[in-house]
Amino acid sequence: TMASAVSGKGPSSHSHKHKSHESTPICMPTLFIRQGKAVDENDKTPPCDAVERAQSLGLLSELAIVVLDDSEATWASVDTILTQGTKIRLEGVRTLDDALAYLDKGVAKIVLPAQTWEQEEAVGIIGKYTQRFVAAFASDVKANTEDEAKRITELSTYVTEVLITFDSGRLADVVDAQSPITNKLKTLAQQAKTQNVLLSVTGGIASTAELTAIEKIGIRPQVGNSLINGTLEIADLIIPFTVSGRHDNLITTVVVDEQHVALGLVYSDEESIREAMRKRAGIYHSRRRGLWHKGLTSGATQDLKEVTLDCDRDALRFVVHQNGIGFCHLNRYTCWDGDRGVGHLFRTLLDRKVNPVEGSYTNKLLNKTELLNAKMLEEATEIIDAKDKDHVAAEAADVLYFASVICTRAGATWKDVENHLDRRSRRVRRRKGAAKPYALELLRKSMADK
Repeated sequence: TMASAVSGKGPSSHSHKHKSHESTPICMPTLFIRQGKAVDENDKTPPCDAVERAQSLGLLSELAIVVLDDSEATWASVDTILTQGTKIRLEGVRTLDDALAYLDKGVAKIVLPAQTWEQEEAVGIIGKYTQRFVAAFASDVKANTEDEAKRITELSTYVTEVLITFDSGRLADVVDAQSPITNKLKTLAQQAKTQNVLLSVTGGIASTAELTAIEKIGIRPQVGNSLINGTLEIADLIIPFTVSGRHDNLITTVVVDEQHVALGLVYSDEESIREAMRKRAGIYHSRRRGLWHKGLTSGATQDLKEVTLDCDRDALRFVVHQNGIGFCHLNRYTCWDGDRGVGHLFRTLLDRKVNPVEGSYTNKLLNKTELLNAKMLEEATEIIDAKDKDHVAAEAADVLYFASVICTRAGATWKDVENHLDRRSRRVRRRKGAAKPYALELLRKSMADK
């Protein structure tokens, strides 16, 4: 258990492994959950719906969740949030077995106390998952900076990210370039950089001035309570870091759908970014009309899912769910061409479900479960028999079509399928993958009948 990992002998020798940091938010939003509700860590703000709150705080593509109790309602909220597609880093698991279980469920990273890695048993269990754990320890302005830098070096053997927590308000003086806390953070940031460790800090960050000062040092700010109590809003975690380079200070914004198909190119400014993230909608800056809520007249509105900056921070990407006909004013799905691919297939199937067409084979399948199931089995058998590349591709298209009809009938979208694939890719313990007996028997019978 984690409790046994807190004390004991020092870690055994463990070789360094190549480390790389995935693209991650400039600032990390944090959601505290107690009794299944989103709360202020200090209980100064009324609780609210955790799942709904996660949709807003998760707009930056990744969300830290801190579990404050072990109630069934809290873990149910965590599980529900995990199915929505946002990358989650989770703090508050009670045992190492629970940590691995949640990694297998699709959590991106688990945050554990730094002392976990001081025990050989714990290192034996999780030591090889260097990319999937974050080591956290508490600090203070008066704490010995050299000792903390040494601790980062020791932890770099086992993790690629370290989170340092400060008491609320202790980071406020970081806006002073000569303050003790600034000097401490500069030293720790340099040590983390030397060890190829991503360093984050948290502790009552309450202003954009603090955010930018911390980020300028080379450390990622992690923000929680200020987002719950309204001191900061989620847009504050991205707006200060945008770079325009244009005479009008607008930010080039690429709009893509949930499969990252480019829909169009627009512009944003601070006002439009804030409105878009508040309303979780496609809202931009029109150079003719000013603030522009896409689709209010045509019905082709957009549900905002994610907002990220590119590597140079001079272009935004809005990931949206496109409603209506499409993004283009020419009544096309995109501004470059028509709809295509798997996304187009699912959109067509949904349209058939909502607006049945007489003589439509899709509508026939949607209304005749036995026929649909039989066709699914038929095509699954035929792809097994296919040999050359084109034949395999053609049979795969058939399998995908009938599987997509089954999904549409059940209300599942292609994004739902992708979310499952993404979560499965994050598993750390793989299943054996053996075939079920009935499937083997069915295959042998099918082969014998040929």
